[in-house]
Amino acid sequence: MERQTQSIDAVLEQSTLGSYRWKIYAVCAALMALEGYDGYLVSNLAPVIARGLSVPIPTMGIVFSAQAIGFAVAYYTIPLLADLIGRRNIIVTCALFFALLTYATTLVEEFSSFVIIRALAFVALGGAIPNIVALVAEFLPRSRHGSLLTWLFIGHGLGAAAAGWIGSYLIAYYSWHVPFWLGSAVLLMAIPFLWTYLPESIRYLAVKDGKDPRIGKILRRIDPSVQVSDNVVYVTAEAQAKGVPLAGLFSDGRLKLTLFLWIANAATFYTAATLTAWLPSFLNVLGGVEFKDAVRMASLSAIGSMVGPLLLDLLAKHGGRFRAVLAAVVAGGIVMCLMGSVAEVPPLGWVFGFCFGMLVIGGQAGLNSLNASCYPTAMRSTGIGWAAGAGRVASVIGPGLAGAMLAAHWSPNAIYVATAAPLFIAGIALAVLANLRTENVDVPDQLPQGAVAKAD
Repeated sequence: MERQTQSIDAVLEQSTLGSYRWKIYAVCAALMALEGYDGYLVSNLAPVIARGLSVPIPTMGIVFSAQAIGFAVAYYTIPLLADLIGRRNIIVTCALFFALLTYATTLVEEFSSFVIIRALAFVALGGAIPNIVALVAEFLPRSRHGSLLTWLFIGHGLGAAAAGWIGSYLIAYYSWHVPFWLGSAVLLMAIPFLWTYLPESIRYLAVKDGKDPRIGKILRRIDPSVQVSDNVVYVTAEAQAKGVPLAGLFSDGRLKLTLFLWIANAATFYTAATLTAWLPSFLNVLGGVEFKDAVRMASLSAIGSMVGPLLLDLLAKHGGRFRAVLAAVVAGGIVMCLMGSVAEVPPLGWVFGFCFGMLVIGGQAGLNSLNASCYPTAMRSTGIGWAAGAGRVASVIGPGLAGAMLAAHWSPNAIYVATAAPLFIAGIALAVLANLRTENVDVPDQLPQGAVAKAD
C-alpha cells in the first residue's frame, strides 16, 4: 500500500506550546542551568582554588584558557556528528561525562592535572550545549525562537550565578571541593531521567527518515487531536540541505551570514568569557572589594541576565532582533569600560555586576538565539557549534590575556577597556547583519533556510 505524506509543520508552528513542549523546554533549561553551575564554579571560586592548589591567582588564567580550548574542540567536532546521528544521545552522553569529570576535578592535587581535567570537562560541556539548543529550537515554532532561546541561555547564566552564591556560602564552612561534589551529584541524578524521557528532535527525525514511528508518537503528545498512522511519511517544508552540514553554512546565500556571525560571536564571547572568569577577582584585586562581596557583586549578573531578554524583546519590536543585540553589546562595551571607577566608589560594583548580566550576558544570549534561528535543521547543530566555536577560540585568548595584564599590574582602567573593546567589533558585525536582505522574510526567527532576515 502506497504511503501518504503528512506535514509536521502545522503542529509545530502552533504558537501555543502545550504541556508536552513546555516540559521539554523546562527539562532542557534545567539541564542548561545545572551545566552552567558546574561550568562556572572555577570562575567564581578562582582565588580560593588557587590557594588550595598553591598557585598565584593570575595563574588561574591558564585554567580559563584550557576550558575555552575544550569548548572550541567540542564545538568544532561534536555538532557535526549530531547533525548526522541526532541530538538526544549526544546530550545525555556529554552530560554524563561532564558530571563525572566535574567530580574528578576534586581528586587532583597538582595544578597541571586540574587544568587537563577542566579542559576535558569542557569538551563534554561544549558537546552538550549546542545540541540542547538545537533540540529545543526544533520543537519550537519559529515565531518564538528569539525570546525562548534567549531565555534558555539565561538559564545557563543563572546556573553560573548560582555557582557564585552557593559556592561562596559553602567555602565559608567547607573546602572548595564541596561545591563541585554538589554540582556533580545533582547532574548525575538527572541522567536516568534524561535517558528515559528526553525525546529526539522531531524535525531532525522528519528530515532524516519521515517513516520513523517516533514522529507520530511525538506529534500526538504535542497535539492529541492529530491523526497519526503507520502508513504515513512525515515531511516538513523546511528546505533540505545538500552535502555535508559544514558546507551548507556557506551555500545558498549563507556566506556573509556565517562569516559575520562568527565575527560577532568571537568578539562577544571574548569579553563575556573574560569577565565571567575574572570579574570576582577583578573586583577583589583591582577594586579592593572584599572577596565574599566581590563574588556576590558578580553574581548579581544573574538578575541582570533575567532583565536582558525583556530589554531585547522591547528593542526588537522597534528595530529587529539583530539591532536589539547590537544595541545591547555596544551599551555593554561602554559600561564595562567604566568599571575602573569601582576602586574609588566600591558600591558601584553592584551596578556593574547587574549591567554585565543585562547587557553583556543578555546580549550574548540573544546572539546565541540568532545562531540557532539562522540555520535549518539539517545543519543547525553545526551552525550553532561553529559560530560558538569561533567565540570559544577568541575566549581562549581573553582569560589568559587578562591574567597576564593582572600579573603585569596594568591599571584597572586599562584592563577593563582592553577587555570590553571587542564588544564594539561585535557591534560592527551585527550592524552589517542587520542590513542584509532576503526575500519574503521579516524577522530572523522566521527564517526557513538560514539567510539573514530583513531587520527593519
